[in-house]
Amino acid sequence: MTASTPTIDPDICREFLHGFSSLLLASSDDAGVPESSYSPFILAHDAFFILGSELSGHTANLRRQQVSVMFIENESEASNIYTRRRLIIQCKAKEHSRTSTCWTSTLPFFRERFGETISVIETLADFVLMELQPLNGRWITGFGQAFSFDQLDFLNAHHIGPNQIKRQRTS
Repeated sequence: MTASTPTIDPDICREFLHGFSSLLLASSDDAGVPESSYSPFILAHDAFFILGSELSGHTANLRRQQVSVMFIENESEASNIYTRRRLIIQCKAKEHSRTSTCWTSTLPFFRERFGETISVIETLADFVLMELQPLNGRWITGFGQAFSFDQLDFLNAHHIGPNQIKRQRTS
């Protein structure tokens, strides 16, 4: 008897993602020095949008266009600390100017989700709008339960097993 290949329910992935108001960011500066950060976000047009301050290191790093975002299950809700459910998504970052259509069409969604704080942020000249366009990612739910995907609809996700990991390391 052979074991069946694990599958995912795309609705569970989407529900997990929609349970967050902020995302974790992994970026690096021009010298390759890594930086972890976080930002509140909105999801629109199959992309993540964040408002970043010029005073934060990650805003300058995002101009390099490479960023990874992560959504991870709260430790207090996980059945095992090693198997916390998580979405890790590689993205391409793009800055939108305050005079762009994207800025004017996106800010109302920020205001709706985060309230009057956005009215304050709008007055601060150091804040910029960044779009994080997903390229590909992984949904991990436990030991041997990792899936690769390349769209946020999660319909084309496929299981990643030990053989795929070995091939990636030798490539």
